[in-house]
Amino acid sequence: MSSTYRVLCLSHNPAIAIERDFNTPDDAVDGVVSLVAEHPHCDLMIGRYSYPLIEVACLSYALRGGGPGCSHKHGKWVESEWLRLLALAYDSTDPRVVEAARKGRFSCWTPERLHRLRPELGIDDEARERP
Repeated sequence: MSSTYRVLCLSHNPAIAIERDFNTPDDAVDGVVSLVAEHPHCDLMIGRYSYPLIEVACLSYALRGGGPGCSHKHGKWVESEWLRLLALAYDSTDPRVVEAARKGRFSCWTPERLHRLRPELGIDDEARERP
């Protein structure tokens, strides 16, 4: 199954997929580097799509120009299913679930970033109503 890679700008609420497709992760990283000039100080990531979104890469801070100062030096890929679970945990009405999510070491995946990714992750607004 082939995938398409797109640069995601998380400085928008909700995040937007920039309308350029890439065929490989390396091409997408090069795309991020070229787009930093068009999106200075924006929080840029890469999404891997086989429709729907299946993975997201948080890039090193030096490549993306904005967002949290993550400590990794290379792209850190995470499956979208895991990000959906974490986003729903942050939004849970159960304080124990929220506390467990906040205690985790998820420096790349802040509640704000995940909130902005909700449409790309396929999380509907009704999900906020569930525990």
